[in-house]
Amino acid sequence: MENNNEYLKKQTSILINLYNAKRYEDVILKGKILIKKFPHQLLFYNATSLSLSAVGKNEEALKLLSQALSQNNNDIYVLNNLGLINGNLNKNEQAREYYNKALSINENFIDALVNLANLNLKENKTKETKDCLERASKISKLPQTDIIVNLAFGQYYQHLGEFKEAISYFNIVNKLSPENVAADRSISLIHKYEDPSDPHLKTMEKKIKSIKNEENLQHLYFAMGKAYEDLKEYKKSFNYISLGNRIADKKMNYDVNDQKKIFLNIKKIFKNQKTLNKLKCDKQIIFVVGMPRSGTTLAEQIISSHKEVYGAGELSFLEFAVKENLMINNEFINENVEDIKINQFEKVQNEYLQGINLFNYKEKYIIDKAPLNFKWIGFIKKIFPNSKIIHCTRDPMDICLSNFKNNFASKTVGFGYNLKKLGTYFNLYKDLMVFWKDKFDNYIFDLSYEELINNQKEVTQKLLNFCELSWDENCLNPHKNKKTVSTASLAQVRSPIYKTSVKKWKKYEEELTELKKLIL
Repeated sequence: MENNNEYLKKQTSILINLYNAKRYEDVILKGKILIKKFPHQLLFYNATSLSLSAVGKNEEALKLLSQALSQNNNDIYVLNNLGLINGNLNKNEQAREYYNKALSINENFIDALVNLANLNLKENKTKETKDCLERASKISKLPQTDIIVNLAFGQYYQHLGEFKEAISYFNIVNKLSPENVAADRSISLIHKYEDPSDPHLKTMEKKIKSIKNEENLQHLYFAMGKAYEDLKEYKKSFNYISLGNRIADKKMNYDVNDQKKIFLNIKKIFKNQKTLNKLKCDKQIIFVVGMPRSGTTLAEQIISSHKEVYGAGELSFLEFAVKENLMINNEFINENVEDIKINQFEKVQNEYLQGINLFNYKEKYIIDKAPLNFKWIGFIKKIFPNSKIIHCTRDPMDICLSNFKNNFASKTVGFGYNLKKLGTYFNLYKDLMVFWKDKFDNYIFDLSYEELINNQKEVTQKLLNFCELSWDENCLNPHKNKKTVSTASLAQVRSPIYKTSVKKWKKYEEELTELKKLIL
């Protein structure tokens, strides 16, 4: 028995170390073996399921956690992880139920409180977010939980555009945990570096010399790249950005060929499309689409400044619903859109509407600003025939450079970490938009970033006319819009519209020769 206990202790330690090192595939392999040997050790279920989720296998992770829950339906860690993974799958109601159940068992469970706060923020419930974080702050007694709470507070204020407040919380995180880089990454997004001796820049330079973990280095490299761009040291900036991209690209292992197949299949299924299904839908939805970094956040801020419009941010409900109901393993169930039964479209519509109803908004219109919804324009017109589609365009080189400079949280933008993949993806996007414009030209409004900033009032008027909205002077001041913003543009959209981002790629022209050949 003693030997068995020692073996269990040793294996637990190994699994935890593998998980902390983010060696998720190794955790999954070892965890599954340990679950068979020790089926009552819930830690093995938790570590393995979280690792499965980290590599995108969320459904398998949920099955594993359900097995754990059947052994002990009051384990707060299992409940919390079920909340996390359901949240990853946009099953927000289920996620909230699991967090609340964990908190009903232990009201002082800080992880669940912070996760519930993040879920509230995702649904723009700012008061509820703050309430959760204040509760967590009051009961936190350990440095590790103080770090979690202060980081969450910083992100909360960052999303609200209250950057001074946000930085004060991120600085607390850095004092509590000098090795922490999540705070540095967040600070870099909202801080303007004006001097090479900037204290935060110097702090990051010191960290780079001491940190060995690649993921932490990735965040630092992107943050340093942004700092040196602010200082107009473009070669140094590009060098750091490239180092960050190299790590991210290797880790992500994004296969752009998979996207080629999906784009080809989308065109194939809509090739012989003849009719628009007239599904009934009371919701007035404005979809803002385009390549990431094409001005989609600015477009949303402008339109949602209107008194009749609610900006919900980037929603992944549509993509999830399409893939869940119309596809298997990235292949469409039907070869022709005309063969898809009306009830299949109704399922997609219902799932999507359930998602947006979580926001409890009172305005007449709601905006879904998920850029990559450009892939689903044909389905949008079939399922939400009364919706408005705004397609954001911008100089292709500026779009691609801006993607390359940013360290995105979402795996769906994995093409952005490699210039060749980025150029290939951009060409796929451009080709598909030509296809959609040929079929649905009258239903799509092309919003040029350059035209907007050069002739703001006239373009804004055209945009509102297309959306069938009356004129609202507030739309000329999108930087005053108080809605939360969680995208990489969160700092830019808090400033009045400016022109310095136009042709910014010229500052890096030497380094972008191959990209230019690929997309222009």
